[in-house]
Amino acid sequence: MKILVIGATGGTGAQVVKQALARGHSVKVQVRDRVQAAQFDQAEVMVGDVRDAAAVDSALSGVDAVVCCLGVRLGQDPGTVRSAGTANLVAQMRRHGVRRLIAVSTVGVGSSVADQSRIARMMWPRMVGRPRLIEADRAEAAIRDGGDELAWTLVRPPRLVDGAGGARLQVGPSVRTGMRSQLARADLASVLLDQVTDERYVGAAVTAVATR
Repeated sequence: MKILVIGATGGTGAQVVKQALARGHSVKVQVRDRVQAAQFDQAEVMVGDVRDAAAVDSALSGVDAVVCCLGVRLGQDPGTVRSAGTANLVAQMRRHGVRRLIAVSTVGVGSSVADQSRIARMMWPRMVGRPRLIEADRAEAAIRDGGDELAWTLVRPPRLVDGAGGARLQVGPSVRTGMRSQLARADLASVLLDQVTDERYVGAAVTAVATR
């Protein structure tokens, strides 16, 4: 299967590329600067901004599925790259007839709020920043509004950490999370790639968390 990875130069995106290649997939990445893609010597590299219709249109050629890892690092101004880029990606996927989209979101958005502990509901927005959650919610809305042409799945992780991964995971539409909940980026990448061929969560948002 040929997978396009958006946001490949981030911590999660780089793990998705690495693991997708290890699983035998053909991988294409879209980056804003070719220098950033030097690490992806086994992937096809496309240079362009995710908000640019022509660039995304070109990147989608021959693609079977898209894994979108757009995000904002803690402490950074979230801006609108995530939501605007996601909206453009959805529009171009519909144009190309590419249906399968798996996208990273975050806990603290949508239905996942109800599954947070009382303390997490109060503290999580302060920790990650309300503007960051609002921007993630906009990106989710762009995907949900994509219509029946898309077979989408949203994956909402809690706090992300580096590490080898391999933890026992709980993944589903209703998973309890608290302030200590976390997930290795390597494990998030594994969950994202599992969704490429497993359609049980098409049209759904799931939370993924490491169990202790």
